[in-house]
Amino acid sequence: MFLLSSGRRGDVFVEEVDGVKYAIKKAKDESKKWALQKEITILKFLKWKLDFVPQILEYWEDFFRYEFIEWKTLNKVKNPSKDIYRQLLKYAYLLDKLEVEHGELSKPTKNIIVSPTEKVYIIDFERWNMYNNKFKNMRGYSQFLAKAWFITFEELKNIMKHTDVEKIYDGVKKALS
Repeated sequence: MFLLSSGRRGDVFVEEVDGVKYAIKKAKDESKKWALQKEITILKFLKWKLDFVPQILEYWEDFFRYEFIEWKTLNKVKNPSKDIYRQLLKYAYLLDKLEVEHGELSKPTKNIIVSPTEKVYIIDFERWNMYNNKFKNMRGYSQFLAKAWFITFEELKNIMKHTDVEKIYDGVKKALS
């Protein structure tokens, strides 16, 4: 087993068993178990609904195991295609439809991983909130797109006048084309 990544609340290790790689997220210490338990709760909820979040295989009080995915964080992908950004837009929309706020999609460079086939996954759900109907994932991610010059601030301003998540999604999707 080796350390893959270290964060404020937990560490991610990679373990290989019978030729299969697994990722294990472990709380940094006793005081961080609450964040890990919170993440386990939302991942269990999302497991049956979405294919772009880690699929927990087993969990305990202070760690959980999931299938390992070969990946790079979004900020390490050289010349990412627009398809990557479109996938993430769709995922932000789906999370908003489920009223689950990720909490980090306005700066998604480290919480988004991309497989070699350009499949996008959202990780690190330890800051999530539930029953948020203000479309914060779409709004936050759209702000990121504007700051990164994928859409203009004028387009963003016009899109965000809508109160319907479908209209926001369609507007950003069109602007991103």
